[in-house]
Amino acid sequence: MDEDRFIEVAKHAIGLGIRKPYARHGKRFYKPYRNYFATTVKSPDYELWVEMVEAGYATFSQNGYRAFFWLTHAGLDWLGDKLGMQIYDEEG
Repeated sequence: MDEDRFIEVAKHAIGLGIRKPYARHGKRFYKPYRNYFATTVKSPDYELWVEMVEAGYATFSQNGYRAFFWLTHAGLDWLGDKLGMQIYDEEG
């Protein structure tokens, strides 16, 4: 697993970079406005996301050559730990 690359695509999936985290009482928080990553089965990102699905950090749906991935609660927690912030999970 290429941890740096996963962090990069996971941040993109939740829109981190377009919107910034906020701080309260010395802690950082982020509320994603989205949670998906679209790719094709021939993309190098596809294999990376499949690894994340196998690790329990993501789930996916595939329609032909297109695939859509979402971070799970465990994936959001993992990413938050790596970035030193709490990432809200709308589903959990």
